[in-house]
Amino acid sequence: METLNEIKVLAAKQFGGDPDLIDENAPVDRLGIDSLGFLEFLFELEDHFDISIPQERVAQVRTLNDLATAIDSLLANKQATAN
Repeated sequence: METLNEIKVLAAKQFGGDPDLIDENAPVDRLGIDSLGFLEFLFELEDHFDISIPQERVAQVRTLNDLATAIDSLLANKQATAN
């Protein structure tokens, strides 16, 4: 899953650490990301992927894997509406 790898690399840049050691199934708060940091991270992801992540999607995110699934869905919808 390419999106997940990109998220892990961006998370490692912003929060420190090795992207290969980030557990994508761990709850986000266990990764040392506080709520403000997570919000800033979401803004970075929106810029990186050129999407807008709706608040209702954010509320469903518990792990980076959840986040990757949400972003993949948003990217697919964006591509479908562009055609």
